[in-house]
Formats: sequence, C-alpha cells, structure tokens
Amino acid sequence: MTARPGRGKRAGLTLGICVSILTTSLGLDGRATAGPTPEEYATHVGAGAQIVNSGDLRLDGKKAQCGQRPTVLDGQLDDYGAAYPGFLILNPKLMNKVSTSVKMWIFAHECGHQFRGPDEETADCFAVQRGRRQGWLNTDGLDEVCRFIAPAKGDNMHFSGSYRCEQMRKCYDDREIK
Repeated sequence: MTARPGRGKRAGLTLGICVSILTTSLGLDGRATAGPTPEEYATHVGAGAQIVNSGDLRLDGKKAQCGQRPTVLDGQLDDYGAAYPGFLILNPKLMNKVSTSVKMWIFAHECGHQFRGPDEETADCFAVQRGRRQGWLNTDGLDEVCRFIAPAKGDNMHFSGSYRCEQMRKCYDDREIK
C-alpha cells in the first residue's frame, strides 16, 4: 500500500479490516489468506468500482501494466493505491490530484508488491527502477515523488517519507535489479 501522507496508518488498518470483512463475509474458505478476486472486491465495494483489464490502464496517457494483473478503480479507497494478491487497486479521485510521475510511481509501487512481496522498501525500489528502465521516471520525476511522500510519517508498514526518498534515490542510481 502506498502511504498517503498523514494517513498511512489509518489506510493500512482500514485495508486490513476490509480484507478481514471481505474474507469473512464472502466465505472465501481456503482462499482467505489470498484475499478476494477483483470481481469479489468490486462487488463488495459497490457502485463506482471498475475493473480495468491488464494492458488497458492509462495514467495521463501512459500505459500502466503489471504483468497480467487487472486494476480495480475504487473511488472509496482511503489511500492512493493498494494491492491484493493478483490485482491492484487505485483511487482515481486521489490519483487525479498528483503528477504523472507520482501516479506512475504509485502504480509501480503496488505492482512491486505483486512481484516482490509485502516489503515497502523493496516495492519502492522496484517502482523507481522500473520507472527509470521504462523511461517514465527521471530525476525530476523522482524529486516529485519525494515531495509527495516527504510529509509521510513512519508507521507500522512504512518508514518516514524522507527515509524512503533517500532509499529510492539509491535504488534509482543502482543499476542492479532489486
């Protein structure tokens, strides 16, 4: 999950509660640890949730793809983005408030969770290295990302924004894939 400045802890708790509610109320039995499907998630959150197939998502005209995983657009999500096993979630209302570089970084960060697991620092590194390789993130864009996360205080899932920025700058310069 991408920490929304000043709201990371609430968002993490809310999403954790949402996973619990979804797995309990949907009776996901053996799949409870995996989380809901994109369709189950969209049905649960209701009106306005939209599933975008892999390869079809555009952020300010730029293609945003995470392997074969779809993205659920959920205007009720209390964070910019989140990830469940097998799909990503973006809040289009919040995403519309940030620059293209930040949008792409948020998407890539959540995608990083799909390929590298739950570690936030690893997802940050995945995102900036992907952005550099794909050409949508340059040093100016990384500065925008750093300004975006700078106000974020550390919580049980994320380091402070300034620490994350420092680590992302190292990853951006490191040509080794993390």
